[in-house]
Amino acid sequence: MSAEKNPIDTEDTFEGEETLGAELRENYSSPESDTSDIYPDAVVNIVPESASVFQLKRKLDKTPPLIKLDPDIQRYAVWSPKQKSELIESILMGIPLPLIYVKEDDKGVYIIVDGRQRLTTLFQFMSHEFPLQNLTVLKDLNGAYFSEMTKNGTKFDKYLTQPQQSKIEDCPLTLHVIKPPTQDRVTFDLFDRVNRGGTRLNNQEMRNAIYQGSATKLLNKIVAFSSFKMATEHSIKPDRMKDKYLVLRMIGFYLWRKKQLLSVKEKGLPPVEYRSDLEDFLGKTMLFLNDQAGSEFGAQFPERFDKTMKACRAILGVGCFRLPKKGDGPRRPISMALFETVTYLIIELIDQPQEKYDFIKKGFTKLLSNEKFILSTTYTVDSNISVYKRFEITESIIEEIRNA
Repeated sequence: MSAEKNPIDTEDTFEGEETLGAELRENYSSPESDTSDIYPDAVVNIVPESASVFQLKRKLDKTPPLIKLDPDIQRYAVWSPKQKSELIESILMGIPLPLIYVKEDDKGVYIIVDGRQRLTTLFQFMSHEFPLQNLTVLKDLNGAYFSEMTKNGTKFDKYLTQPQQSKIEDCPLTLHVIKPPTQDRVTFDLFDRVNRGGTRLNNQEMRNAIYQGSATKLLNKIVAFSSFKMATEHSIKPDRMKDKYLVLRMIGFYLWRKKQLLSVKEKGLPPVEYRSDLEDFLGKTMLFLNDQAGSEFGAQFPERFDKTMKACRAILGVGCFRLPKKGDGPRRPISMALFETVTYLIIELIDQPQEKYDFIKKGFTKLLSNEKFILSTTYTVDSNISVYKRFEITESIIEEIRNA
């Protein structure tokens, strides 16, 4: 019988967190989390493939590597030395390994999303990074490395025999490869379905694995700013990449409203349109940030974001990303939708003279008293109707302040 889940601490969440997907759907109920309508017009291209451990290791060793094991997803999933040794022991005993699920990018690179720890363990052992230990069945192998000598000439006293080495190298693996042009929403839902028995990755963790590059580096840099942590009152936890999700959404919607977000995989680089498909939208945002087309923005934005976070706190005060309390109830968590729009408001007005700061504060108060704005940040927040409405109202406030 599984342990009962702890109640959610509102200081460890933000309003809208349920859109992260995966196991968070077990704690929330939202009409927007229904994935039953994503398949009718979707292209699903999943191909089963077989490969040995040696063949995958060879892909990893190529320059550039043809396999990506996301270094940012460490979390609590990093295996102990005993777990690693037991995996090797299982292979030597002839126990088959579970399926590995892979996302193939448009360059043919395999991005391992489900099975990273198994492959990382195998590759580390074959590279002599650890000896076997705490084995309970093949006890004679405790202390043994993969082979007698490393490539640089380091020798070990205890190592596997040649047949044992071959058993690991030749271990058959079954991969289910999700190939282009399978949409992100479909990919995330498929990974969610097959991984319900273990620690399930949320959508941002999977996105972080699939779109490694300048985009992930930019997010890593921004969420580390003390200004961001202070402006959000240290309430957006880095675990499960909640902070990166919040910032990525803000960047995507900012670029979209400024008509700077380009669909880099389409001929002519047309502007990205928002049609309520958040996963597709955020995927295109990360593709843009990884592309040369987004390089100038990626270089300049961190400084402006840092300045904006400081201004949010200085001009609007603590709690500026929280919606008004409901009656006499407790204060509400950070609002995802409010973070996106208030940050947009300040980014657009940050270069205004200081004597206009009172107008900015009054504009912010006016925003929070607008019933349509509050509704757009509270219900079906990711629908194109709600997104368009809250940004249109915010932009009208921006124009009022500029013309004041």
